[in-house]
Amino acid sequence: MNSGKRFEKDFKDSVPKGTWFYRFRDSPISYYGGSDNENIRFAQDNICDCQLYLFPHLHLMELKTVATTSAALTTLFGKFDPDKRRYKRQHHLEDMDAAAQHPGILSTVVINYSGTHHTYAVPARKVLGFLNEAINFGGRKSIPESWCRENGLPVGQRQLKVNWRYDVARLLEDLQQSEVPHDP
Repeated sequence: MNSGKRFEKDFKDSVPKGTWFYRFRDSPISYYGGSDNENIRFAQDNICDCQLYLFPHLHLMELKTVATTSAALTTLFGKFDPDKRRYKRQHHLEDMDAAAQHPGILSTVVINYSGTHHTYAVPARKVLGFLNEAINFGGRKSIPESWCRENGLPVGQRQLKVNWRYDVARLLEDLQQSEVPHDP
């Protein structure tokens, strides 16, 4: 199991009882050579990795893990197309942000910096803003851990023998408290 799948499994195993969790299925395209594989004609394209529901909020979450102290944008969002001035999976953040404009929906990117053993939850809107600034103003090509520390919420974690457990219960509580309620 690669480090990304291990992080996703550990995160799922950390979800508290009473919270509904759904992990979107990965597209076969991610297993067979990516989008360059000519043998795959159709593939689903999910908005994010998983969704959780804890009354009164639906949480859309994209889960990412990197071994370094800075997460390369190409690692997080795919190849950059200079003609379109977009990253391949940039639309996922845009869709998550659009969903978060509806009352009761929170969209978050959770980035695990496995090398430093720190994890942060950043609103998709802030990550999208970082990405747009990088594209339009020649900004950074990666998201440093320090940026996540300043713009996101730390996610508590502890190591078991091999796997990790994340304080998802506290994360959901913090996310629900930190978001500004929408007008009805």
